[in-house]
Amino acid sequence: MQSRELFRHAAEQWANLKPTSHDDAFPLMKQLEEFCDSSTNLYFIDMRADDPLAYALHRVVENVNLRSSSSLLGDYPDQAYMRNDVAPAYHAAKGSGLISQMTLTSRIQDQIATYDRLILPAPRQKGTPAFAVTLSKTRILLPVERKLLTGREEDVLDLLAQGLSSKEIALKTNVSFRTVEHRIASIKTKLQAKNVTHAVAIWMSRFLGIEVRR
Repeated sequence: MQSRELFRHAAEQWANLKPTSHDDAFPLMKQLEEFCDSSTNLYFIDMRADDPLAYALHRVVENVNLRSSSSLLGDYPDQAYMRNDVAPAYHAAKGSGLISQMTLTSRIQDQIATYDRLILPAPRQKGTPAFAVTLSKTRILLPVERKLLTGREEDVLDLLAQGLSSKEIALKTNVSFRTVEHRIASIKTKLQAKNVTHAVAIWMSRFLGIEVRR
């Protein structure tokens, strides 16, 4: 299920359910689990603390590994990511009580992720919402840190990105087909890429224009 359909379904069910406790929200979370594919995470967020970095994250479904066992936002290894892209969004949802949806591109530890996120805060009762349920659906997940490529390997990647085959690259660069294949194998090893398409995607991620805040 695409983000748009999944998020619309979740928001409609949330508005009808109007949960005021974890127990109230549990049936919807169980229902949403069925729609969570390999790119989707589902969390319950305890927002009773005053400091958003003290909000507690409870994993319902985590198909995209965040590589941390911590539950408090303030304990996550990448605090720049938490302080810039996560905690403020939950704090705003707590303050407004409004459902929010957005697409983000963030640096998370040593990866670049583009993902859709839906935050479903509990309805306002007496005071501000004490919890939220959030869905995230990852579109792109690429490593940031790369071992140094040679200039010739970079040339090969640029040509692959233009759609040229190994044979066409060999003709264009006046080297043997075997040399091109050797360079591609070296590129995949250095970029930890699963295949040529993955290697090109990692290489092109440098053009995403992400400001790395540290």
